Amino acid sequence: MLGHNRLRACLMASLTIIVATLLSSLPTVSASQECLQIREEYDLRSLARNDNVFLIVHDDETAHVQKNICNKLRLHDISGKKIGPNGSATVFAHLEVTTATTRNFASTLNVEQFPSFLFISAGIDDASKYSDHTTIYKQDSDVLDTAAFSDFARKHVGFSPLGNDVFTIIFFDAVASRFVSYGNASGLNRLKQKGLALLVKFATLVGYKEPFKSIGKLYNRAFAMSLEYGIEYSSRHVGRMEHNLQSGNLTPAEYHELQQKIVILKSFSQPKTLTAEDDKKIYTHVALHIGLIVAALILILLPADRNSEEDEEPFDTPVIAKVIDDK
Repeated sequence: MLGHNRLRACLMASLTIIVATLLSSLPTVSASQECLQIREEYDLRSLARNDNVFLIVHDDETAHVQKNICNKLRLHDISGKKIGPNGSATVFAHLEVTTATTRNFASTLNVEQFPSFLFISAGIDDASKYSDHTTIYKQDSDVLDTAAFSDFARKHVGFSPLGNDVFTIIFFDAVASRFVSYGNASGLNRLKQKGLALLVKFATLVGYKEPFKSIGKLYNRAFAMSLEYGIEYSSRHVGRMEHNLQSGNLTPAEYHELQQKIVILKSFSQPKTLTAEDDKKIYTHVALHIGLIVAALILILLPADRNSEEDEEPFDTPVIAKVIDDK
């Protein structure tokens, strides 16, 4: 019989394979959604005229932080899912401080350490002050707190670039498209629709943390209401919510929440046309989701070995912020 150490190692390896398979099967991000490299002030002002910019400022020694985040972004197709709470799209960019010119540029942004993370709201013109548009992620210590950083990103961008928030949306959208394809069905197709709704509810058991919890709740409600009132439910509510969006009486948080609901309901009211390959991916994700849930539950229930060392994730290793020396 395997000891706890070997069993835990086997399960961790299985989880790694499952997650890697999930991520490798996702569509890749388009060029407009990659981390764009900016080199001078003109580049940033051009980006921030119409779009929000999430900017990573780093030097050569902290370049690995930017690469980790950008590599994660490239795994996801975030088109249509990147609208920030202020109603503008968000692009990701990075500035590498390697020369006196880039260092002076970084200082105008009030960057005091590497790496630094800045959210720059849209609407900048040639006369705008960066301070009026910029929110800097403030670190409480020299070590990057990934949970606090993720909260900062979700507040301003709508999702965390460190997590797999977007994967959940892509998977649920595909299930919603298959759900709607059966129409207001009866008999066997009705049972299939209920099975798809149950699948999403089952999948959200993994997402006990935000934003999975809130996203899963919205999708589960959309499935339940569509089963009760028909697949036209989402179309009717999209129009009403878009009208409310134009009212101008919403706080940024309310605006963002309403936009999130609209994006999710559009998965039902404007479903994508699924191919045989898409169906195959859904079935693959179903099996992988079940495997992931079972493996995660076993890991939770398995007694921990205090003497064992767990595998490190990219951000498990503390990222030490470098305070900039002006000398």
